[in-house]
Amino acid sequence: MRAVLSQEPAFAAELLEPAALPLLAPLVTPPLTPDQAAGLDLILEGFLLHHGRPRHLAPGEPGREVLAGDYCYAHGLVRIADAGDLFMIEALADLIALGAGLVAGGGREALAPLWRATTAAIAVRRSPGADAVAARLLDAKRRLRVEGDPSGLVEAAAALPPTPGLDEAFRA
Repeated sequence: MRAVLSQEPAFAAELLEPAALPLLAPLVTPPLTPDQAAGLDLILEGFLLHHGRPRHLAPGEPGREVLAGDYCYAHGLVRIADAGDLFMIEALADLIALGAGLVAGGGREALAPLWRATTAAIAVRRSPGADAVAARLLDAKRRLRVEGDPSGLVEAAAALPPTPGLDEAFRA
């Protein structure tokens, strides 16, 4: 990810030294290709630039978070789209939309479970039992949309490996 961000002169001077592993690494190793994992990490960084505490960039001027976040979203999506994985594209688009809705509605506590459950569904999408994981995620997202109830996401995320630092990254 640093390589991608350092290629953009507008952001090269604003790079931070990130944690040793991407926050979602325990959930995606090894089922994603390196490009898909980098794309996911860029999309997470874009989301954090818009709605949390970014790990890789520290924009120095007000308003640059939006520009940097959009840059990360775009470059992350290019990597994901290159693989032609429509499930992953749809899951991430839905994740970004639901996540922004949670932030706007004051539901930040559900961000980490949403990201964790979605990432896990992406990681196992071609494994035995993937349909059941995807069905649980769809039901949990429906409950969130229709009833405003994040408990399905919380339950799905509780059974996953830990993702240290994710909750803190989503705090504004």
